[in-house]
Amino acid sequence: MPALKPFKAYKATPNFISEVTVSSADFNSDQELLEELRQNPSCYLHMSKNHLLNPKIEPSSTEFFKNAKVFFDYMVDSEVIENFKDDIFYVYRQTVHGVSHTGIIGLCDMVDYGNDRIKKHEHTRPSTEQFLADYIKTTQVVGEPILLSHHHKQSLEDLLRWIIQGEADTEFKKNDRRHQVWVIDDPDVIQVIQDEMSSLDEFYIMDGHHRIASISNLYTENKTDAYRYCISFVLDCNQLTINPFHRIVKEDSISFDTVVRQLDQWFDLEEVPDYAIRPEHKGEFIFKSAEGSYLLKYKGNTNELDVRLLEETVLRSVFHIEDSRLDDRITFLASEDEIREGVMKSNTPGYFLFLLHPCTFEEIAQISDNHQVMPPKSTYVEPKSESGLFIQPYADRYR
Repeated sequence: MPALKPFKAYKATPNFISEVTVSSADFNSDQELLEELRQNPSCYLHMSKNHLLNPKIEPSSTEFFKNAKVFFDYMVDSEVIENFKDDIFYVYRQTVHGVSHTGIIGLCDMVDYGNDRIKKHEHTRPSTEQFLADYIKTTQVVGEPILLSHHHKQSLEDLLRWIIQGEADTEFKKNDRRHQVWVIDDPDVIQVIQDEMSSLDEFYIMDGHHRIASISNLYTENKTDAYRYCISFVLDCNQLTINPFHRIVKEDSISFDTVVRQLDQWFDLEEVPDYAIRPEHKGEFIFKSAEGSYLLKYKGNTNELDVRLLEETVLRSVFHIEDSRLDDRITFLASEDEIREGVMKSNTPGYFLFLLHPCTFEEIAQISDNHQVMPPKSTYVEPKSESGLFIQPYADRYR
């Protein structure tokens, strides 16, 4: 059964917490990131994007890693970031667009990861694993939790509901997200949380596959408790919002009639209003082009994920896209702004937009249980973990 461990966390002090906490996903370009770095000397982006301040520094260089460590040490010395002296859990609640997501921040165990009690559904790239391992080993902190989930457990949900009845220890808003944090330092409550977690069968990785793989590699190399654990945000599956990544293809060499003729091999096409953007059922897609909007209904029966069905029957067969991660004709859309922009582009000849129905947690869990992988950009999961809000001491900082 998987374990969750309290820890002596680093955390920004109340006066600085909204300045330190950041998500690089909130920025649309390196120029925006650079402006934030220049204007906000406490921003946690100085850990991960310090090369933008000096173009001569390579992001994977020793100098990059050392600059990140120097910045963090400075933040601690300046009392912008403080270290809790006791082992604690956090209950963390993030609210975005009126939807709240509540879970527990603690440390998961690389022994559980190695024994398949923490399950994955993505392949990872060795080069990225090595970069993250070098970065974490040098800075000696992990500043962003991996996102884990589990099958629904009512008693754990009841426990969290009881905890958040009290006033939050920390609360602030930033970039349309409301953050609330409850510090759990009561030994009895800590033990209850650990007992509840250990009664689960497994955790499922929802985000952070490369990070946990890199920490697992470091533990394999070092085999000490200082390298054994990884900061995690653990939520019940009913606390997740799972949205799809939609696809828009730019292809001038193929006509609308040709696309429709090939789609007809696998789908029934039904014209729908231009405002339609969300298919209602599994096996359905909304297809938009300059010629109009259509509902695609798969003709056969399949247990395949919709995203895999789209990759195989449409992207590969119609547009000859063999690897959607590498083909520059395809763009992935997830946020409302991106979808809106994609719909506008689809009114231009040569653009073909495919909007998907979201997969479920149960589908993801089944794929993980069967040791299979999902296609790239299959899910866009909320909540998104922020950098710098919760920080794990690692390696020589571990105590």
